[in-house]
Amino acid sequence: MPMAKFAYNRSVNRIAGFSPFEVVTRFKLRQPIDLVPMAHHHCRVSDSASAFASHIHVLHEIRENEK
Repeated sequence: MPMAKFAYNRSVNRIAGFSPFEVVTRFKLRQPIDLVPMAHHHCRVSDSASAFASHIHVLHEIRENEK
């Protein structure tokens, strides 16, 4: 069921041009693949993806320090 919910929330409506998740949150739904580090010599990494990954890394560090 979680996979079906994820797929539905990620599907883009042809008329609106947004997914249900984007309509509610105004953010694009991220996938686990968006957080996988890629080799820099094979392709160019998106600045927004790098910023998001850095933000998640900081959140994980904060959570680890709270334990």
